[in-house]
Formats: sequence, structure tokens, C-alpha cells
Amino acid sequence: MRKILTLLFILFTSHTILWADTKIKFTTTTHDFGTIQEKDGDVTAKFEFTNAGDSPLLITRATATCGCTTPEHPKKPLRPGEKGEIIVTYHAKGRPGPFDKSIMVYSNDAKNEKVLLTITGNVISSTSVRETFTEELGGGLRVKTLSLNFFDVYPGRNNRTRTLAVYNEGDTPMTLTYRNVPNHIHIDCDPAVIEPKQQGRVLVTFETEKAKDWGPRTDAFEIFVKGQETRMKNNRITLLADIWEDFSKLTKAQRQNAPEIEVSNTILDFEKGSGSRTRELTVRNTGKETLQIRKVQNDDTEAFQTSIEKTALKPGEATKIRVTFNPAKTNKRSINQHLTIISNDPSNSRVIVNVQAGK
Repeated sequence: MRKILTLLFILFTSHTILWADTKIKFTTTTHDFGTIQEKDGDVTAKFEFTNAGDSPLLITRATATCGCTTPEHPKKPLRPGEKGEIIVTYHAKGRPGPFDKSIMVYSNDAKNEKVLLTITGNVISSTSVRETFTEELGGGLRVKTLSLNFFDVYPGRNNRTRTLAVYNEGDTPMTLTYRNVPNHIHIDCDPAVIEPKQQGRVLVTFETEKAKDWGPRTDAFEIFVKGQETRMKNNRITLLADIWEDFSKLTKAQRQNAPEIEVSNTILDFEKGSGSRTRELTVRNTGKETLQIRKVQNDDTEAFQTSIEKTALKPGEATKIRVTFNPAKTNKRSINQHLTIISNDPSNSRVIVNVQAGK
């Protein structure tokens, strides 16, 4: 009899486990906050759901796509038919503009173990246009900055683009034009015509293959409002970049057989004096391939003049770099600057020489 009861109990519980089902059902999976004032700070949405199954429902976790959004979920299991909420907070302060964020909710619903929730809206900035677009260029044009930094760029890799945010403060549509644009700089405006009291973007692309240069580089161009050229002022946009040679694809064998640069010393001391003086550096190739001196660059081209005898050195060859200091070209009593030797040595492509001088 006991065996029969045990068998019946096993059959009953197995049947219960087999047919037990967990099911999560949300009332809605999207929420549009509409227009939000940045000064109001955080905004919160509640996503209601129900355990539509016949066994306990457990929310295991809820994650957002970025730190600007914080989801909260029930920590305890919900009984069949019980309701719960996923509370989602968007931190609007410091984030003006439209947003579209996703939250993933995970549960023990085997057929629907993760549910995507979405919040959208548009945050209106609490700061005035003049506080955001601080630079006035004339003709109704305002910009956030007068310089763009591309940082490290590599010829042969993808071109790098920076965005200059602009604003039409005027009462008529605005079209932008540009002058003195370097050959390796490409400029687009989005939109092509900026409506009154609207923002736009000037997309500035550094085309690495066209630069034909190495090391730190400074460029510039001038920006104008078409038809308002005579009213423009302070409209020079400075571009900064540092051009590096790409050694990332060299094989181990190529690195072992690469050129190697050796510099006689890393300090040039001109000491104190009243007249021009010259110092020399010896550069030698101790590697196995030809060493190419790409560039010799100094921080102060007025006070210091540099020259090099030879820029291509076969293995074992050497050359001289001469640096001449002219005290009359500077007002400083004491100078500490750098001389940078850029080469195709993959292990040491930039050698920094400290230059000291006084008068």
C-alpha cells in the first residue's frame, strides 16, 4: 500500500512540475516622457507587469544601456496573478537633447526570459544659447569652441572627423562658407542651411593620407556666413592633430629586421652667451633596414634653426643634426624646450632631445 501511495505522489508531483508555467506579461514596454526640462532633474516611469502563469515569477535582474538610466525591480517572487513594477529613472541633468534608452528585464519565464523596455524623450537645456555657444563670430553665427583636436591620427587608417557645433542666432536662414581650408581637411555642414534659432553641425574631417606630415601639427581655416562676410570677426578655427606612423601590422620578423635609431645624446646645452651658437647631434642607424628620418621638429622655430645632412641612413650609417640658437630671436632669459626626431624605427619612432639655453 505504501509503495502505491509513493508512486501516486511521484506521479502527482511530476504532473504538477510538468504543467507548472511562469509567464510575465507587461501592460506596455515603451514610455515616452515627451519634453523634459533639464532643470527638473530626474524623471521616472513605471512599467507594470503581471505574473500570468501558474507558478512563482522571479525577476532576476534589470539592466540599462548606460549610467544615465537606473532601473529597479522587485526582489521577491510574485505569486500567480500578482502584479509588480519595473521603475525606470532617467537622469536628465547635464543631458540636453533627445534620448532613446533601452532596459532589459530578465526573469525565470522560460519562454520569454528577457523583455526589452524603452524610454524616449527630449531634454530642454536649462542654460541659455549664449551660455552654450559662447563664441560670437558675427553675422548671427555662434559656436561652442574655436578649436578642434583630432589627437592621434595614422596615415593608412580611417580618416577622423570632429564636429563643430554652431547656432544661427539671426532671423534669416544661414549658409556657411569656408576659406583657407588645407588640402587634407574636408568640411561638410549639417544641415546645409541652418534655420533661424536652430543648431547645426560643421563636420571637419582630417584626411590622413593627404597630410604628408609627421608629428604634432596645427592647421586652421576661416568660417563665414554667406552674405555677411564683412561682419565676421574672430572666425578662425584652429585644428590640432598628432600624426603617427602605423606599425601595428608589422610581423615579428619585420620588427626584428627593422631600422633602429641611436642618438649621441638627449640633452643640448647652449649655456649662457650673447651671440649665436651651434650644437650637433649624431644620429646612427644600428638596425638592419634603411632608417628614414621623417622630421626634425623643435618647439621654437624662431630662436632655434635646425638642419640635417642626410635623412636616409643605411644600416651602420650616421648623420649630423645641427641646431643653431639665436638669442636675439627671443625675449626669454632662460629657455627649456624640446627637439623631436621622428623616424621609421617602430620601437622608438620619436626621440626627444631636451634643449637648454640662456642669455
